[in-house]
Amino acid sequence: MKQPDLGKKISELRLAKGLTQGELAEKCNLCLRTIQRIESAEVTPRSYTIKLIFESLDYKIFNSFGKLSYRLDRMAYRFKTWLEQFYKYVLDLFNLKTDAMRKITTLTTVFTLLVIGLFILSAESNAQTPEQIKQTIEKINNDFLVFFNKGEIESMSDIYRYDACLLPENCCDKTSRQQHWKKEIAKGYKITKLATLSLSISDTIAVEKGKWKIVWPSGPEMNGMYLTEWRFSDNAWRKVNDISGITAINKGTEK
Repeated sequence: MKQPDLGKKISELRLAKGLTQGELAEKCNLCLRTIQRIESAEVTPRSYTIKLIFESLDYKIFNSFGKLSYRLDRMAYRFKTWLEQFYKYVLDLFNLKTDAMRKITTLTTVFTLLVIGLFILSAESNAQTPEQIKQTIEKINNDFLVFFNKGEIESMSDIYRYDACLLPENCCDKTSRQQHWKKEIAKGYKITKLATLSLSISDTIAVEKGKWKIVWPSGPEMNGMYLTEWRFSDNAWRKVNDISGITAINKGTEK
């Protein structure tokens, strides 16, 4: 808390307690003039003095909320001071009567950085078009197929967000997901298809409907459907909910 708010707060608390400035000074073991100067915002006391005064007034400024409020006040004050200094600096840059070449060079550099920043933002925005998102998700699906068939469980994990769930197995953490995949890989089948049928995209969320096919070393092929919720997280599209089920078992080989 900064002056003059600090002085006003102390004055309000003192009057609410029915104390005179002299009585408050006596309780705090401070001189009357000190209390008067603090309340009139002539001086900003040290933190120890502030604590002593507030304790005498039964005001717990140093509880958890008070600490947060005090820190926010300090941050706001520092930011305001920095902003004022920055404003003066910018104004001075446009004053080309002194040190013109240096200031022109600085302004040119700042302008160039702004242009580059806008270009990068524009490029990132363009990279998030629905068609490109669809291509990205299809590539990730293909990577998952390869990783599964090679037994690369850690690489499979990177495709999922930390809190992702595999349904209906209810595997909702990295360890349980990896244990589930180990069991599936141990069965010996290979995934031969992961195909997107439809994709609904809204900002950083995408819902994919698709179909899969697996082939056993000897035995029938199995076909199924899956529904996946994707989220753009940590600058990448990651799976957060994955549910699938069997739709058909074919004894022959599909051509």
